[in-house]
Amino acid sequence: MGIDIAHYHGWNGKLHSPWWGSLSIVRVAMLQVFRRKSYWVVIGLGVLIFILYWSLIYIMTQFEMGARTQTDVFRIFGFSPVPTEDMDNGYVIFMQRESIAVMILLAFSGSLLVGTDFRMGSLTFYLSRRIDRVQYIVGKLLAVSTVVAMMTVLPALVLYVEYGLFTSSTAYWRQNWKLPIAVLSYGAVLCAVLSIWLVTLAAYLQRMAPIAITWSSLFVMCGQLSTFLRESSDNRDWDLLDPWRCMRLVGKLCFGTWQHPGEETRALWALLLLATTCALALAALVRRVRAVEVVT
Repeated sequence: MGIDIAHYHGWNGKLHSPWWGSLSIVRVAMLQVFRRKSYWVVIGLGVLIFILYWSLIYIMTQFEMGARTQTDVFRIFGFSPVPTEDMDNGYVIFMQRESIAVMILLAFSGSLLVGTDFRMGSLTFYLSRRIDRVQYIVGKLLAVSTVVAMMTVLPALVLYVEYGLFTSSTAYWRQNWKLPIAVLSYGAVLCAVLSIWLVTLAAYLQRMAPIAITWSSLFVMCGQLSTFLRESSDNRDWDLLDPWRCMRLVGKLCFGTWQHPGEETRALWALLLLATTCALALAALVRRVRAVEVVT
């Protein structure tokens, strides 16, 4: 068969920047996640958490209740639209609880989004095009970050807008205009840490079972060990062993709310710890991607 009969032809259109390839990687990754029906079970869990908090805000703002009653109800559900001395910031709590669903979703989607690229040779296909290794890594990190942001940052911003709308006044928005900035900052921390850790882990382990076990153990076992050491020694510095508590401390650093003595200092140490682990993981990821040989 001649090449003309096979309909091969040159490209005569305008060539875009190779960085557009990173956005294509994000689009393909989102399609892969949302086409798996089993993943919708975990996504539904995140939606149920959001509906719970949405309903809570609606009830507290639409029904006449005393300030003390509202405070008691908010304390039960762990949500405070305005942080106080004895209550943590509700948006930090909400995003932390949504992160549990995110952790489960990422544990099972890591192999799909990254592992198969190494195991099935898809990475060679990517790199044989105008997409280089840096653009591939950025695309995968953005893909995981998009999943995290859709289940944490976006719902938190919706709750902020909802509370202001249901109070029939712009006072809440005017007095707490820094809250959306803090939500975006905390969301950036979650997206950066979780995406770098997951993509690096998936690049080395590749298969679903090892990724899911290692990913879950990283959070569950470290969390249990941190709790045991903290309670046995009565020292809150052991919270730095728990990745979730580290990210929560950094979230409090973004919101500027503290409930325990020395918490701000621990937040700075948590930020340093997360930054160091992310830098090491990113270096390992770059090395793993560079090891893939590509014929151009």
